[in-house]
Amino acid sequence: MNLAMEISPQNMENRMNETRDNQENDRNRTGLVVEGGGLRGIYAAGVLDVMYERGLKYDGIAGVSAGAIHATSYMAKQPGRGVRFYLTYSNDPHFMGLRSWLLTGNFINEKFCYVDLPTRLAPFDYDSYEASAQNTSFYITCSDVETGKPYYHLSKSLRGKEMDALRASASLPVISKMVEFEGHKLLDGGAMDSIPVEFLRQQGYRRTVVVLTQMAGYIKKPEKMTLVKMIYKRYPDFVHAMEMRHERYNETLRQVEELEKSGEVFVFRPSRKVNIKRLERNAATILEMYELGRHDANERLADLREFLTPQN
Repeated sequence: MNLAMEISPQNMENRMNETRDNQENDRNRTGLVVEGGGLRGIYAAGVLDVMYERGLKYDGIAGVSAGAIHATSYMAKQPGRGVRFYLTYSNDPHFMGLRSWLLTGNFINEKFCYVDLPTRLAPFDYDSYEASAQNTSFYITCSDVETGKPYYHLSKSLRGKEMDALRASASLPVISKMVEFEGHKLLDGGAMDSIPVEFLRQQGYRRTVVVLTQMAGYIKKPEKMTLVKMIYKRYPDFVHAMEMRHERYNETLRQVEELEKSGEVFVFRPSRKVNIKRLERNAATILEMYELGRHDANERLADLREFLTPQN
């Protein structure tokens, strides 16, 4: 009897309609991928601030490392927050530096960045973030040290221990301690998946905007592995994944370029060279990179709006 109901003409028509609806939803669901890169990620903050100011919204966001941090300010409806605290505190020894590394094991100070800044110095709007998370799925990308694979956390809040997922995503190998979160030992998301465009597409976001922080034509080179092999010798899968990181990154860039050519993704990249270091401390250079992000976003705003317009 149940089988007869399943294959009845009416049931079949309902299933076909449901399939068409799901395909339509996938085609029109918009995603945003935000690459990190340390202080280079301030470019993404500029792009995101323009998007917010112009009223652009997304159904799903995947952020990595600094990209995840800046995306949280976008989610919290706080444009300019990221660049303000970098310009104000980039040279503050409490923020980052050798002293913090020697005293705490973290080059970027955990308490200063994830307690003092969001609660006192650059207050974070937790309520606004949580309200946005009701309508926009926000994935924080981390790297699982034990498995050597990406770990994606669907973030609904950043209160209490939930902030640890964001901290893990931005905890650079070697100069940061591992972050234990939900039974996982985590580090910088960029180590395993710097540009999670494929992950977001697999979640059903078929029209995706990708914010990269390297210029067109960039090719990642192999990294020096001496310290990685020494520090993480108990985690061979992580070490192996780090050895292959450049190949994985370059292959993802090729994939993004192909998707861009086919019109399936819209890509922002720095339109000119800014000599900014991963742990840049010069305020003028940081501001220059941020303003470049704003400039590039404004220059291509009309094209971006057209790309985000729902398809029939």
